[in-house]
Amino acid sequence: MSTTPVMPKASKRRRKTRTKTVSHRPPIIASSLAVNELDLTPGKEHLVCPECFTWVPITGMLGTPKLVPHHRERAETGAPLRCTAGSNRHVVIDVDAVAWGDKVAEADATAVGRRSGRVNRKPRTVVPTPVHRVASVPGPSARLLAAQTRARDAVNEHRTVCGVCKTGRTRCPVGRELEIRMGHTDASVRLAHEQRESALRAAAAPSISRTKQWRRVAGDVTRVDDSRRALVPAGRAVAESCGVPLAPRHVKAHERRQAELGKRYAQQKAATTAA
Repeated sequence: MSTTPVMPKASKRRRKTRTKTVSHRPPIIASSLAVNELDLTPGKEHLVCPECFTWVPITGMLGTPKLVPHHRERAETGAPLRCTAGSNRHVVIDVDAVAWGDKVAEADATAVGRRSGRVNRKPRTVVPTPVHRVASVPGPSARLLAAQTRARDAVNEHRTVCGVCKTGRTRCPVGRELEIRMGHTDASVRLAHEQRESALRAAAAPSISRTKQWRRVAGDVTRVDDSRRALVPAGRAVAESCGVPLAPRHVKAHERRQAELGKRYAQQKAATTAA
């Protein structure tokens, strides 16, 4: 048999489960599974095995669907455990793929709707008004008080009409929004009252002159100053300074250094003159 220099190589085939074995257990009904336990995406049909709770592909979608043989524990290891009760089990697809997609979208929208998009800001710390601005600090304005009255009347009128809010155990969306608005106006009025009262208390507090304040602590300051100065050696106190040296510490070394510098300067001057 003659061979060509380059033999044709067969392409790698996609691995598929090819077995005619069928489990004796009753088939799995797709409609009995939850929406999040079934995936009917075309070409990616999966479901959660009721025995081992593992996502398992469904084979034979064009004929008799069934679960492929799969492992339940230690998958992709040297000693896996086969799920004998769920492998090769028939699956009855009695759910339309379009209806299943609509249920998935509805469940996703419901989960997103449960997440509140409201951002509740923490109230800022109230800064007391300076004393010199006490006279200009107003209380709650007439407009703010009127808004507070209107908000309370709106809540009371809604409770008399709405059957959900009338019980007092829960609130409808409209009643909850009205109560939030009423809470905001009440907080604004309360904040105006608190600012006014804090400013009045600051103005009514007795002011102590700076001379009296210093007189209270003058004795302690003098005592501490005297005791600390007594511990500092003479000549290094805060109010004193060290004397400036007028003579070199080593006279001979100083004279030798000056002589060497004189010779060096003379040589530099001579070189500059010759140039």
